[in-house]
Amino acid sequence: MKTAGLLGGPLLGLAVFALNPGDNPPEARRLLGILVMAVCFWMTEAIPLPATALLASSLAIVTGVAPAAEVLAPYANPVIFLFLGTFLLAEALATYRLDRTLVAAILGAGRGRTAGGLMSIFGAASAALSTVISNTATAAMMTPLAMGAIQRRGGLAILPDGSRRAHAWSAGVLLMVAYGATAGGLATIVGTPPNLLVAGFLDELAGVRVGFASWLVFGVPVAASVLLASLACTRLMTASPALAAADAPGPAATDAADSPAERERRNGARWTLFAFALAGVLWMLPAVAGLVLGRDAPAARQIERLLPEAGVALLCASLLFVAPTHWAGRRFTLTWEEGRRVNWGIIVLFGGGLSLGSLAQSTGLAGKAGAAIQETGLAESAAGFLAICIVVSILVSEFASNTASTTLVIPIVIAAANAAGHDPVAPAIGAGLAATCGFIFPVSSPPNALVFATGLVPLWRMIKVGLLLDLASAVLIWLWITALAPYLPR
Repeated sequence: MKTAGLLGGPLLGLAVFALNPGDNPPEARRLLGILVMAVCFWMTEAIPLPATALLASSLAIVTGVAPAAEVLAPYANPVIFLFLGTFLLAEALATYRLDRTLVAAILGAGRGRTAGGLMSIFGAASAALSTVISNTATAAMMTPLAMGAIQRRGGLAILPDGSRRAHAWSAGVLLMVAYGATAGGLATIVGTPPNLLVAGFLDELAGVRVGFASWLVFGVPVAASVLLASLACTRLMTASPALAAADAPGPAATDAADSPAERERRNGARWTLFAFALAGVLWMLPAVAGLVLGRDAPAARQIERLLPEAGVALLCASLLFVAPTHWAGRRFTLTWEEGRRVNWGIIVLFGGGLSLGSLAQSTGLAGKAGAAIQETGLAESAAGFLAICIVVSILVSEFASNTASTTLVIPIVIAAANAAGHDPVAPAIGAGLAATCGFIFPVSSPPNALVFATGLVPLWRMIKVGLLLDLASAVLIWLWITALAPYLPR
């Protein structure tokens, strides 16, 4: 696949440029060829995804699609810095093992006497964790914990020849790790990359600002519904027998409880929790001020202006670099060595995606695609157009990364909505949520790939459950966005 994409991407891009479907003007024609090549590279992962974004941006500059200042401006979009700030906060969460503490607390709250109970516990734990850290990191941490629980409950046996035999319910527990991580990411604007991309595109292309609090209005009910649907679909396809009692945990180690290193770890954990709590309060404050004082009140507008999500994220993350864990030794909660471990590649990919979407709008390419959709008659009613956007987004996300799917689909959705005379907010949000809901194949999302790599999830079972869950997710997103349309950002 990588070889085919590496060779076929440029050839297909040149062919589309030569044919020029839609009779595009010169800048849009060149951008279309670049975009087709980028799509091939993204879908086949011929080169790293961030490298594709950089290549597409540089080609847009040297081929004269737009000046460098215009092409590169989206790399400094506030949503980029919102993601950077949340990445740094998540790094601190992992550094002080607070993510594992959260998981242990959730898992300890339920005994999981049946396989269905174990699926519920791991699904809920994954969903809760993925609201604040990436879906991939959540699944990576939860998968070995789920494997251990499965083995302790008799779901996995190691045969004398070294091979493994797993009960059918084991696949259900692992699937709920992946599906819970995906569902939880829908709840908050920082939960998964497509959410931030949707916010960025709506801000740049439609002039609509989607904040942390306003995302919760539709994100939380959609996430909860998808989580319940994933549990129902998984249990429908998987038996749920009673399980053996889990092994009792061993005694906690106490010999190093008062060591200097442990005291520093506790101090760092406290500062990290404080930074997270402060970010949550400041993110919610503009919405609370708007409700109490009225959105048009001068004080409410001033608070909203001074506390944008990106500024709050950077402030709270930066505080960790000056919050001391050991003042005498000048050691602080977060070091730059730890800060460098954040996923800079996804930040570059974000910038490239926003850049391509902005260029598609400014060159008229997205407008032509939107007009073509309107001519087919698929955009006659707002509800029908929303349904089409959701279905198309889910289909694309099954074969490309969620971030790449959002990059491709959302600018076209916004342009098509404008061409048809519809409000672009609802279809853009619906398509953005749907882009995360790739449940069928291991390649549909990193959480799917991680649990499939354990060897305990048969491909046919993932496909069967995933197909059912894709359909359920499409319906749930459509229902919630339609019902909450009056309350969406304007």
